[in-house]
Amino acid sequence: MARALAGSKTAGNFLCIGAGAGEVGGWVLDAMDHSSGLVALVQDADEAAVLRRELDRDVRASVHLQDAESFLVDVREHRFDLIVDLVADEHSRAVRLGLGLLQMGGVYLASHPGNLSRETLAKSAPDPAGQSAPFGPEDFEIARCGGQLESLIIVRRAEPARPRRRSNPKA
Repeated sequence: MARALAGSKTAGNFLCIGAGAGEVGGWVLDAMDHSSGLVALVQDADEAAVLRRELDRDVRASVHLQDAESFLVDVREHRFDLIVDLVADEHSRAVRLGLGLLQMGGVYLASHPGNLSRETLAKSAPDPAGQSAPFGPEDFEIARCGGQLESLIIVRRAEPARPRRRSNPKA
């Protein structure tokens, strides 16, 4: 799925977070064009060393060894077209920070759906330090993909949803 999404963006910025970021990042690299960029963010030093050795030949890719929340705060001025979140445990603050980094029309693909929903994201406390971009639940569309590998797809709307007026056929 990440490969297909990466192939749909020209000059895209992609971020893979967590254990397995290199494997999924390889699929993303395979699909992305020459003007796109990939950041693989891992929390394990051994995985980072292997990824740096393997991805060093591709100028479109970079590897960072850092915890997800602090990295997302550090890059808060950047925007991504696709974020693939492979962190095994639920971490709603990091998800909220990541969602704030999505371009309009960008996609957040999470392998840990847990009880994340539009409502739980809306209930997440706003960040008083200004570390995440402000947004509301109406700024996103959410879909769950079931099966053995349950995942969550969150898409940042290109523009906020507006209520529609419907004509009354009985009038």
